[in-house]
Amino acid sequence: MKHLAIWRKMELLQEDIDGTLKPYNLSDTAQDVYVHIGAFHYTCIASIRRCKYFKNKSFSTLKRAILELKNHDLIHALPSANDKRVMWLTLNPDKE
Repeated sequence: MKHLAIWRKMELLQEDIDGTLKPYNLSDTAQDVYVHIGAFHYTCIASIRRCKYFKNKSFSTLKRAILELKNHDLIHALPSANDKRVMWLTLNPDKE
């Protein structure tokens, strides 16, 4: 029964994600990255890459997903004040 409850939660979450992101026709990876950025406000691609959930995704796949989100204006990339190589990713509040 525990597995059934977990499965049902996954279904409900996916319905929420689909309801929010369906108009954008995003890849699965882009959807996952969007949810991750929303959960960990002001994150960077290196932090996303270190997350266990994305362990099987290449750096270039994550970069493409981030570019896909930026092209739809769903996220903003803000430069770090301390390290020019780091871009902090956050959701676009107008699209939440």
